[in-house]
Amino acid sequence: MNLNEKIFIFINQQLANPLLDFLVLWIFFPLFSLLVLVPFLMLFSKRKKILGLFSLFCGFFLYWFGHSILKPIFRISRPFEFIENVRIIGPWHTSSFSFPSTTTMLAFGLALPIFFKDKKWGKFLLLLAFLVGFTVIYTGFHTPLDVLAGIFFSLLFVWPLQKIL
Repeated sequence: MNLNEKIFIFINQQLANPLLDFLVLWIFFPLFSLLVLVPFLMLFSKRKKILGLFSLFCGFFLYWFGHSILKPIFRISRPFEFIENVRIIGPWHTSSFSFPSTTTMLAFGLALPIFFKDKKWGKFLLLLAFLVGFTVIYTGFHTPLDVLAGIFFSLLFVWPLQKIL
């Protein structure tokens, strides 16, 4: 078993408990809506309108790019297809492939532009994005490598573009 699978099993199975299940399903999921709500609300501010548009563009473009381009290229199965006793919880939509985590790409695509330009809100949104990454592992739909790849591809896209904003 490789390190990716060992970390996945630790998060998905060994950390599993009813309190964390409750937090993930009933607290974290609603909090994740702030990743979209904050950039959307920025559209109503003269000073933050461009940043809000840029954040929304990056998040949804990265989700599309990961789902439509990257997953079909890499074609890596979901963890429950090659790891035993995977716990599946939550209302996640599953496509055939897991690498990279497009949910993580969406979260970081929304959070990173704001983090680079507005540290106050950006730190909060980045924390939520990391919670998204943890959650998709905990719920059994992605491995740590999927999440790290999602973060990497998001940084690779957002960092150079934010320099010109």
